[in-house]
Amino acid sequence: METKKVGLQIFSIRDIYFRDPVEAFKLISECGYDAVEMSGSIVISAEELKKILDNFGLECCGWQAPWDYMSRSDLLEMFALYNKVIGNKFLILPELPNELRQDEYAWLKASYKITEVAARLKKYGMRTGIHSHKYEFRPIEDGEESPRDILMQNTCGNVVLQLDTGDAYAAGINPAEILRKYPGRAQTIHIKPYSNTKGRNAVIGDDDIDWEEVVKLCSEQGKTEYFIIEYEEDDAKTGIKTCIENFRKYIL
Repeated sequence: METKKVGLQIFSIRDIYFRDPVEAFKLISECGYDAVEMSGSIVISAEELKKILDNFGLECCGWQAPWDYMSRSDLLEMFALYNKVIGNKFLILPELPNELRQDEYAWLKASYKITEVAARLKKYGMRTGIHSHKYEFRPIEDGEESPRDILMQNTCGNVVLQLDTGDAYAAGINPAEILRKYPGRAQTIHIKPYSNTKGRNAVIGDDDIDWEEVVKLCSEQGKTEYFIIEYEEDDAKTGIKTCIENFRKYIL
């Protein structure tokens, strides 16, 4: 199996990052990560961020961007140019605004808007996508389709399904089922542990997700370029290190 790159979602150590970005990236590198996925608004210049990443041998494997950054053409262009400097090609929506997730029509409208963003980013050699949440896996009202189905069936094929494994499992869905249903849409995937007894307070290797199956599907049909670990619980320094050490066993 081809070795894939593993990144960390910066939200996992957000307190450290906002206090001292250099300390945060140093920790990520020392834990053995290849890359980092950024989140939120821009806080430092592209040149400064690129220098820090390079100093610690890290790539930027994505940026979860505020809705305004993606929906406004002027901000999208600024954001795309910023990300070209740091070498990132994945601009991901962390969540849709409330007005675009109220009902089936709203989710359909959101699909068209995301497709428009994808078309605008094409000239920059970049791709967009949308991160998944627990509520997206549940059918709308009395229907059979979930919001995630609507998004995936009504966006162009190069829109990334950024599956969050922990949120899917928490919704009662095997993450592998989603990967099988939408092959080729998992260029980046959030590797989040989840346990039926501990909830999110678990690390990879001490949870209930079949990581071997997830990695196999990502490698064979997901077109996955980056596995992105997200650890949301306390004691982040220990958690992010344990997670990558255990996850590496599935991709080597």
